[in-house]
Amino acid sequence: MKLTIAVLALTVFSSAALACPFCLAPMQTWAEMIADAEVVALAKLLATHEGSQTETPHAILEIVEVHKGQDVRPAGKRVRMNAYLYGKAGDLFLLRGGLRDIATRDVIETFATDDPKSLPPAVSPAIRKVSATDTEDSTVSNSTSMTFTWDRADHVSIASYQYITEAPDSTKETQERLKYFLPFLENEDALVAADSWGEFANASYEDIVANGSSFPADKLRTWVADKQTSPERLGLYGMMLGLCGNARDAAFLQQQIGLPTSEEIRFGVEGLMGGLLLLTGEEGLAFLEDSRLMNANASQFDCFAVVQALQFIWAYEPDLIDKQRLRSALYPMLDRADLREIAIRDLARWNDWNTAPLLAEVYENCRGDDPATTRAIVGFLFVCLKSGQKEDPNNVAADHLLTRIREENGRLVRSMERDFR
Repeated sequence: MKLTIAVLALTVFSSAALACPFCLAPMQTWAEMIADAEVVALAKLLATHEGSQTETPHAILEIVEVHKGQDVRPAGKRVRMNAYLYGKAGDLFLLRGGLRDIATRDVIETFATDDPKSLPPAVSPAIRKVSATDTEDSTVSNSTSMTFTWDRADHVSIASYQYITEAPDSTKETQERLKYFLPFLENEDALVAADSWGEFANASYEDIVANGSSFPADKLRTWVADKQTSPERLGLYGMMLGLCGNARDAAFLQQQIGLPTSEEIRFGVEGLMGGLLLLTGEEGLAFLEDSRLMNANASQFDCFAVVQALQFIWAYEPDLIDKQRLRSALYPMLDRADLREIAIRDLARWNDWNTAPLLAEVYENCRGDDPATTRAIVGFLFVCLKSGQKEDPNNVAADHLLTRIREENGRLVRSMERDFR
């Protein structure tokens, strides 16, 4: 279990200021996919074929509208894709494609004639493959090595197509783009809701903060309280409520955080804790300390969520809570075998050299069976000795402890010395 926490710790705020602090890395958004595609078109499914021993699965579609690349793909053209598309006749699909080198991949598209009688099952006689020599077709490059290929077909509705095509492109300022995506966060269309969340997940904290005054606090409370809200959204919504809320919202977030439960893993609660700290500062920190960090019965995941919230405040809101107050909040973690490594690494990053005298006891408890914490201690001591004055009491304590560890585990110290040169 400790390994799981350590892995999670490595990912926390690894890209500070580059993305939403409480969001997992999203998949590519539609705006990014549209930007990458040479041609984007809305198409209507005419027929789909599961394939047979003599014929590959395929689908026949008719292009309804070209959103991007009109000079390459005219509307009204029927196309064949060598892939089975799940759907019924009349369903809409968003197609993406472009020119590809036929020497490096198979041609996966053919063109159907305009004769309705050519549709499957009598499809074979009416279909001709695209080749590099079909220069009369506008989809084929003049180069003999390039041909046009549809790479992807995604099921869409009219509403989701409008959402995708009307969205501001990725070259626009993120602060302005978020205003468009905000109303779609819990859209009934799963494709739209997921994409709008992805846009917020990709946004920097500064860009999210800039839109705080437009966040709907009443809707955020509803979404946070909904047990069906996914964990990655819960963290974002908690932080957003912290940016736009008031005292009532602070009480709501504290209620939602609640007391430690028997459930060890509760992803997303770290965002609720971050939102609480945004609204209440040290008062909220005292609640998190009493209910978790100083509570021996709180699970490691409950405590780690608090650590994540503290890391968030340190990195993104450095003037909100006194820095030494944040540092001291981690001290109880030094007594917990499952969290002491993370606490030591954070305290080293936060230049808390007052911790040095406390590490002798931690080392005594971990030196026999916890090499990861021992390494964290040695790393802390190296940084401490480089940062302070030799006569400083904290440096004296650090030097004494490092000398002891060198005597007992010289190989470890020597290997880490090379990293700190």
